[in-house]
Amino acid sequence: MISAKKNNFIVEFRPSTIRAARTSSEAAPVVIEDLLEIDLASGGDVAGELRKFSGAKGSGYMHASAVVYPSQRLVRQLVLDCGRGKESGFVIDYLKNSAGVDPDTFSVYCLSAVDGSDADLSAFNKKSILLCGAPSSEISEIQKDMVEVGLYPRRLEIGTVGTIGFLKEYLASSDNTSPILFLEIDDASTNAVIVGANGVEMARRIDFGASHIASALKEEMSLKDESAAEKILQSRDFDLGPMAPKLLRKLLRELQSSIGFFEVQTGNSVSQLFCLKQGATLPWLETSISDLLNLVQLNVDYRKWLDARGVTFSSEELSGRIDATWVGALSLVMDYGKGGQSK
Repeated sequence: MISAKKNNFIVEFRPSTIRAARTSSEAAPVVIEDLLEIDLASGGDVAGELRKFSGAKGSGYMHASAVVYPSQRLVRQLVLDCGRGKESGFVIDYLKNSAGVDPDTFSVYCLSAVDGSDADLSAFNKKSILLCGAPSSEISEIQKDMVEVGLYPRRLEIGTVGTIGFLKEYLASSDNTSPILFLEIDDASTNAVIVGANGVEMARRIDFGASHIASALKEEMSLKDESAAEKILQSRDFDLGPMAPKLLRKLLRELQSSIGFFEVQTGNSVSQLFCLKQGATLPWLETSISDLLNLVQLNVDYRKWLDARGVTFSSEELSGRIDATWVGALSLVMDYGKGGQSK
């Protein structure tokens, strides 16, 4: 059994939370009619909540378009530099030798680094592409977890890619077109992506994540364990800015190296920062990184931006709940169009 046909749903599925929106249509122009957020650590009836939200009966499923964030996801920018007809081999060699993944067990897609369209490798020689994917086994496991809580994903995308699309489109409509450093801090690693007017300029994975910050805080504050440190990190009552240089030492060093290399190679200066830690925003973290790297935090009026692109809300209360953390999920109803221009 499925949810009523008149309803459309988008879902963000993370290990810690599920967020869902009921929408008036599958694509903009669209009205956000209702929102739901479930903390998976609360131990409640997740399937029951989702079925109630979607109107699915009995043991039915809520059919939805979904964004997910596999822990081993790959988002890398690569310039195809090989002889004609050897593009596929070039990509496979890169995956094996530089990205450290097994192409036989990895689901990988090649997109244009400029506009996100599907890349026909034979037409992209000497051009930049974006490699996106995750281990096939991890994708299967995520799908299994979704089905177990009453979710049936009829469309599955990596949320990182949608967020990059938002940043590219934002630059196309902004007076400030200087490149943006996008940081996606997960538990064990950080995705660092430089998005410019021409799309993805650089993308790399740094072996430093939230667990490393928690470990450093534990040592710095002589805490009992890292779970206590994580609670402090998640709290908005603590200003850890003064400790930031120590807590983020390795990450900052890697970012300085990447930004410096990019600026020397391109002659362009990175000046803006967009940072998410495990899908959430932390003021002290974003402020500290921006200050220490001499960057400006990206400042977007999300309600105004969405309204201009045909995404509105059925009430003021709903629109007030939308912030930076929703851009990955809302990319599911956006059509940024070729070249990053929304249609």
